Amino acid sequence: MSEIEIIKQKIEEIIDPSSEKTLKETNGIKHVGIDENNSVIMIIEVNDKDNNFTKQITREIAKIVKLDLGYAGVKIEFTKRKLRNKKSKTLLIASGKGGVGKSTVTANLAYALMRMGKKVGIIDADIYGANMPKILHATNHVLMGDKDGKIYPFEKDNIQMVSTEYLVEEKRALMLRGPMLGKILKLFFEDTLWSEEIDYFLVDLPPGTGDVMMDLKNFSEEAKMVIVTTPQESAAHIAIKAGYAAKDLSQDVIGVIENMSYYEVNNEFHYIFGKDGGKKVADELLVELLATLPITNYEKIICDETDMCGIIYLNLAKKIIKLL
Repeated sequence: MSEIEIIKQKIEEIIDPSSEKTLKETNGIKHVGIDENNSVIMIIEVNDKDNNFTKQITREIAKIVKLDLGYAGVKIEFTKRKLRNKKSKTLLIASGKGGVGKSTVTANLAYALMRMGKKVGIIDADIYGANMPKILHATNHVLMGDKDGKIYPFEKDNIQMVSTEYLVEEKRALMLRGPMLGKILKLFFEDTLWSEEIDYFLVDLPPGTGDVMMDLKNFSEEAKMVIVTTPQESAAHIAIKAGYAAKDLSQDVIGVIENMSYYEVNNEFHYIFGKDGGKKVADELLVELLATLPITNYEKIICDETDMCGIIYLNLAKKIIKLL
């Protein structure tokens, strides 16, 4: 058991006096991290941020973290629980490795859902490699906020989107240690003024199985996940690992999408990157291979709805709707 898991296990039975339930029952432990000074950093969600309530929780957590577990200190940020839009569904779009076109798949799936009359929100959770603004031709946007520190998402073609690309200067990288990642997820999931009409949230995850994937369960308990791979054996191998890691984290993996499956010329299919990598991943994870997507013109990332590519994404969107 990791240090983070031990800390969570030790504090999850603490009572939140604002709800009279344990932090485990309320799913109130939103993030736990350890900084370079050996201090524990937490985000705790409560029903009421009344000072008496938060002081009581802080005292109990500090006793466990500092006295029982021996850490140098504890820093706690309290956030107030809010009513969530119960009708919206969340799909996590993951991959084992980078470069498989996960963000392109996310964007095209968003457009396919939008063309079916659905309201879509995209959370670009690929913290270090945010690419959604470029795909949607939505760079150089400045996020606006309200007096309470909430932010308004960018909107284009009836699709709303937030991204870490908007949190840094152009051409600069976002450099964050692990404990800060939970705060970014909180900003996107809980402190963004999303439309109440959103039907589907698509979450573009970073490749691999790092902190973001591990923290997501705290922000979206009922989310489902699809794994994106290419036909290549090496990509499929890592995708299988990502799928098993997701299942270990109790994420519900509902299918696999094989991207860059073939290149079509004069009705002939050319399998440039090999064949059946997606099927191998789906068979191993005991889920459906939802789609095999063609290699398309790199200058035209979003498929037209009348193209064969657009029709494939439309059929994929219909399958996703049924599975969610």
